[in-house]
Amino acid sequence: MPTDRALRIAAARLWTYPLWRAVTRSAAGEIVAYEVDRWIECIGDDGLRRLQPYARFAYLAAALPEFRTLLHYRLRGSPSAVRLVLRAVYRPAPSLLLDAKFIGQGLFVQHGLATVVSAEQIGRDCWINQQVTVGYDRRGRPTIGDHVRIGAGAVVVGNITVHDGATVGANATVVHDVPAGQTVVAPLARPLILPTSTDDQGRASTS
Repeated sequence: MPTDRALRIAAARLWTYPLWRAVTRSAAGEIVAYEVDRWIECIGDDGLRRLQPYARFAYLAAALPEFRTLLHYRLRGSPSAVRLVLRAVYRPAPSLLLDAKFIGQGLFVQHGLATVVSAEQIGRDCWINQQVTVGYDRRGRPTIGDHVRIGAGAVVVGNITVHDGATVGANATVVHDVPAGQTVVAPLARPLILPTSTDDQGRASTS
């Protein structure tokens, strides 16, 4: 008897077939094929690894709006009418924005809630988590190298470069270049020590 996942994937194969056809007929077909495999590896589910390529695509496109957002970026060279119909049927993540002159293959967006990515370019095999802001200040917007990872809640702004292999930790704010291979992190949480005062009876209280 088919499992629930098998039934969902079978349904996804039917629903996503027009999107699959649009992708395979576009100039981005090879890039998307690579990204399907990369997303499956990043997710790390052995059951998904055993699926055939189209079943993998169908699962990702049906289950993950972040993946659909990336697909719509890849299809930006398709005819306007095709893109309009595909966006209406296969809706992207409502609070994920991908805006760059170039995004290298293999971008993985994990939990893309409230994530805005506006960069000059993004290298290959990058990983971006939720609630990330990559964007402009008055000087411009960032360039992201290859194999860069940006953690949840991070802010990367300005005309800076995050070089290959760098990691931006959760909630870090980055306004200067990050050298290749370097990890930058936010300050650790620390206790809040409130000033104390005493009342007429000598009892301590916080103000």
